[in-house]
Amino acid sequence: MVLDMERAVSFYKKWNMLPAGTLVLCAVSGGRDSMALLHLLLDMAEKGGFRVAAAHFNHRLRPTADRDEAFVRDWCRARDVPLVCGIGDARAFARQAGTSLEDAARTLRYQFLESTADRLGAERIATAHHREDNAETVLLHLLRGSGLQGLGGIPPVRGRIVRPLLEMGREDINSYIQMNSIPFVEDETNRDTAFTRNRLRLEVLPLLEEISPGCGGRIAGTAALLREEDCHLRREAEALLPESGGGEQVLPAPLLGRQDPAMGRRLVRTMGRRLGVELSRSQVEAVLALSSGGYLDLPGGLCAVRQPHRLILRKRTVLPPPLVLQMGAQDWGPWRVVVRPGGPAAENDRTVVLKACPGTLTIAAWDGRGRLAVENGSRTIKRLFADRGIPVECREEHPALHLNGVPAAVFGVATDWEHRPRPGEGCLVIELLM
Repeated sequence: MVLDMERAVSFYKKWNMLPAGTLVLCAVSGGRDSMALLHLLLDMAEKGGFRVAAAHFNHRLRPTADRDEAFVRDWCRARDVPLVCGIGDARAFARQAGTSLEDAARTLRYQFLESTADRLGAERIATAHHREDNAETVLLHLLRGSGLQGLGGIPPVRGRIVRPLLEMGREDINSYIQMNSIPFVEDETNRDTAFTRNRLRLEVLPLLEEISPGCGGRIAGTAALLREEDCHLRREAEALLPESGGGEQVLPAPLLGRQDPAMGRRLVRTMGRRLGVELSRSQVEAVLALSSGGYLDLPGGLCAVRQPHRLILRKRTVLPPPLVLQMGAQDWGPWRVVVRPGGPAAENDRTVVLKACPGTLTIAAWDGRGRLAVENGSRTIKRLFADRGIPVECREEHPALHLNGVPAAVFGVATDWEHRPRPGEGCLVIELLM
């Protein structure tokens, strides 16, 4: 069996993967699949009118990693193929990011490919994912619990990343390697079943093929169908959701109430995507479960606010770390903070008056804790916010003052009775200026 060139050409043309006049950056590990892809791209480049460069990333995960890099360098040098090599510490990145070694390696690799493509001016990045890779991905997402997007597997095109071999099977690629005498190196970790994907490839998929021959191709075909349906539903949600701006997305409650649960989830997920955050299923469900007046912090600096007539997703105000205040003016986040001595003055949402006393005065975002003594007794700051009718989503606009680490006042809310000036006592006036 030989790699079906007509089928391969038809596939990449259908998805406009390799336009004439472009530079295509081919990701090359030195393994069987990526060497077949690089050879195929070079073979098609002149007729297709595009140029090819190669990129190799050394994850430093095994003793033979440098051997693989040297192999790719030698092969590309012998054929005058432009090559860029990168290096990274996947183990250290996994520890720092708190993620799996597989995910860490993938993140570093794609960061390298994207930055290299930027530097070279490459319009496309080609990777060697094939049909069985796609089936493995679908099974992996199914085991983890996924919606349509995950069950859609590997997309043929994602941004400028293209997968020309995605409809080709492993047997097709092996035949192409043999027919063209293409050398490659073996990654010994590909046999390590401690990695979930390897176990799926080496143990689970072969067993499924015994039970139902050809199932890998059918799984990949089902993934393609699910991707199409996912794209359709995304378009439907985009068309339904009103345009918003200013770092927030607004969904009118009557519009949400008319949707079935599936489209309701789609609308919330679309709101998150417009703000640059991919929300998980559980996060979407938590947003939809908010009652009127509810508030929820979300990943990516987002928060959700449910009001009687609308649901809002917005970017949270990110306030800077605490700042020790000095006499005079100083900048803290969006504010200019002015500290000056003075006599009794009227307090307002942007002015606090404290009695002058020794100690360290600090301004900070309210951390959700603390109490203040007021006229009718000691109250939690959270209760004081509620008594003032200040919505949860607006509370970051009211920073707190601490004296020697203890809350002394919250702008626009209350000043602790102990720190209020008495007649004849010296005062400090602290003002927030935008």
